[in-house]
Amino acid sequence: MGQSFKQKILLVAFGVCLFVALFNLASVLAFLGRLFQLFLPIIVGGILALFLNVPVTGIQKRLESFFQGKKKAPSRKLIQLISIFLTLTGLILVLALVIILLVPQLFRSVQSIYEEIMIKVPDWMVFLEQPNLNAPWLEELLSSINLENVMKALTGGIDTLLTHTLGLLSFTANLLVTGFFAIIFCLYITFGKDSLSRQARGLVSAYLKPSWADNILRFSRMFSKTFSSFLTGQCVEAIILGLMMFLAFTFFKLPYASLVGVLTAVLALIPYVGSYIAGATSLLLTFLFDPTAVLRCLLVYASVQFVEGQFIYPRVVGASVGLSAFYTLIAALIGGRLFGLLGIILFIPLTAVAVELIKEDAKKRLEKREAMAVQKDGKVV
Repeated sequence: MGQSFKQKILLVAFGVCLFVALFNLASVLAFLGRLFQLFLPIIVGGILALFLNVPVTGIQKRLESFFQGKKKAPSRKLIQLISIFLTLTGLILVLALVIILLVPQLFRSVQSIYEEIMIKVPDWMVFLEQPNLNAPWLEELLSSINLENVMKALTGGIDTLLTHTLGLLSFTANLLVTGFFAIIFCLYITFGKDSLSRQARGLVSAYLKPSWADNILRFSRMFSKTFSSFLTGQCVEAIILGLMMFLAFTFFKLPYASLVGVLTAVLALIPYVGSYIAGATSLLLTFLFDPTAVLRCLLVYASVQFVEGQFIYPRVVGASVGLSAFYTLIAALIGGRLFGLLGIILFIPLTAVAVELIKEDAKKRLEKREAMAVQKDGKVV
């Protein structure tokens, strides 16, 4: 009776809180927004640690296997530290490779455009200085210019530019501070994941019913394993796409084949969205090198992306997490619609875990139903 009374009190209190929150929705949302901003570095750090944990764990397992049975084997903490160092070094090297390939090409393209403009400037000046130049549109444009309005526009533009510049500086400073603390939290979580995992398991087991605790811990293990497989499949798919793009650009004699291949492979780690960024960059580079080849570049890039998106990505990534191509596309679509890029990345492994749990539950129900039917027919003593 006492337990039932407590449950009723909690239910009434929850109803009152929900009623007050609904009638003060703006204040509640503002409070939640401030709370989110406060914990944003921790949230971002946790998400980064989730991604960083996959290569770190893979390297750590291989190092532990290599040193197993040896007399002078390093401690687990040292192996973990080496794994983190190797992972971060690999990421920095990949980023440096992209910058080394991309920046000189962009610089050369911009320089060639500047040189072309400087060559054309004397011709333009000769054209404009013709005594009997017949350009009514130019005369109309010059006569419509009001110096007073121009000065007002420039003055207002300077004030607006100053305001936007200050806002941009403030945003950049906040972004740098958030990023710095997020990286610190990410490294702390990655390095202390064993102790944090033990603490989390202890809290779940202490405050929840045994059946609930077992289900939550089992779901966490399944998600961790599936997410690791998903990232592995994503990396394999990125390498395949980069090679396909390099071969296609080379075959059709498009510029920057190696750069586009590397850039596409790196950005393909961002599901679906990365392809648009890589495509826009490829078109820009092609335009700077040879404007007449832009249409050919667009057709080649779109064709390769279509083949990869329809036939390779769902099968490679879907197979890595145990999902069919159909469910992989649905998970990516729903996750992207709800939560953007992060939703795409998280919804595919979440859907894989949900499908696996539903299959297990359906199998148990069918087995239970069959057992009950057999007992009812008197075939089991």
